[in-house]
Amino acid sequence: MCLVVGILTNLRWRYPDLDIPVEPPERLTDLGSLQLRDCLTALETLRKEQQQHVDQALGGAVDRETLLREWKSWSRQWRKRFEKLGFSCRLTEYRYDDHPTLGVLAGIYRLLDYFQLHHTRLVKRFVAENARPLKELHHLMQSANLKIKQIEGQQVD
Repeated sequence: MCLVVGILTNLRWRYPDLDIPVEPPERLTDLGSLQLRDCLTALETLRKEQQQHVDQALGGAVDRETLLREWKSWSRQWRKRFEKLGFSCRLTEYRYDDHPTLGVLAGIYRLLDYFQLHHTRLVKRFVAENARPLKELHHLMQSANLKIKQIEGQQVD
């Protein structure tokens, strides 16, 4: 009992915006197709957002420091929403013998977690290995933009 209270207290302290029920959750078999569809839609949204940010990070459109700062900020917010979804959709259980559909959603949830951790490592590694070319690319993009503005006769700051 002390362990459960400690875990709930820790979760409430770390994630104050989570609405974690204190009483036992409703039975998994009580979840309707509308609730399951909402959970799947939320999982799809998180997956698409994850992919967009990976593409953006590996595109090298911004300098190293900005890229890491933006990734860390986005990743922190994504993780909070991800964990909240896991609790609200009951995707953090160990077994789903009575509800195979929820088991499939939990599988998607686990894989999104897996990919997020690996994407974070990939982005950090990419930035570490390509710091100079990223800085050069960013500088050249700014330089090209300024030169084109000069050609067009626009005022340069």
